[in-house]
Amino acid sequence: MLDAKYVNRLLHCDCVAGMQELPDECIPLTVTSPPYDDMREYGGHLFDFEAIAQQLYRVTMPGGVVVWVVRDAVVSRGESGTSFRQALRFQELGFLLYETIIMDRTGYYYGNNPRYGGSPEYAFVLSKGKPMTLNFITDRRNKNVGARQRCHRRRKDGGIDKCGLSKPIGMWGRRGRVWVYSVGFNQTTKDKAAYRHSALMPEAMAEDLIVSFSLPGDLVFDPFSGAGTTAKMALLNCRRYLGMEIHEPYHDTALQRIQVAQAELARRLDKSLGIHLTQKANRAAFRCERIELPERHEGNQK
Repeated sequence: MLDAKYVNRLLHCDCVAGMQELPDECIPLTVTSPPYDDMREYGGHLFDFEAIAQQLYRVTMPGGVVVWVVRDAVVSRGESGTSFRQALRFQELGFLLYETIIMDRTGYYYGNNPRYGGSPEYAFVLSKGKPMTLNFITDRRNKNVGARQRCHRRRKDGGIDKCGLSKPIGMWGRRGRVWVYSVGFNQTTKDKAAYRHSALMPEAMAEDLIVSFSLPGDLVFDPFSGAGTTAKMALLNCRRYLGMEIHEPYHDTALQRIQVAQAELARRLDKSLGIHLTQKANRAAFRCERIELPERHEGNQK
């Protein structure tokens, strides 16, 4: 059980030392983006991947998920491959590599880059056993709405088994493994203060990951809190949060953003309550109209 002092808190600390204070198997979801190789300077702080990975496995509860968003630097004309080595190490520690999501961002300027764009950004979804929460986003519009397709399954020997007709195709299908986000000023976030951070995660990306792998009321952890994007989107989606950030300027920015997010959440709740009360009053008025006595007619009078 996690002590209340770690709930809805942004801690200014080294994440390894911070996680060492947490009990075993207390975190249902981690959404984080660690430093990408040496592509940015974060106050000169060290990045001890091995210790961080071990602590993440220890604090993740059975069925819990760690979403590790990472990208490779280009070194000596080739991608470093650091992300893959990290994913393999997580597997060695006991995590399942449940799936890999490609995070694509619009708004890049490639200049003279002799490639089909920059190195891809991966979201490794690491689970401690079978994930206990999966809320698939269904925002892909289907073409053949209402149609039914015959299901076929390919056997190991190459043969095909028929397995009946599918259910009628709905309007919307499950999102694929490539998620695309607009980035840039007022696209990544509308919080001007957040741009003090040199490598922001788009708020929409953090939100999609949070709602996919957690439920309202769950705790969402970010050991590299940075400007507090994960914590902010957890709060606005009715989750609890815990963040750790060693670099003091980023920690101060995260605290400011959380204060603004708390005010935004209060406005949303007030608006939602107002709508609820209005709807309730309208329903009550409708019921009153329905139970009015019928008009009396002369033929009914004695």
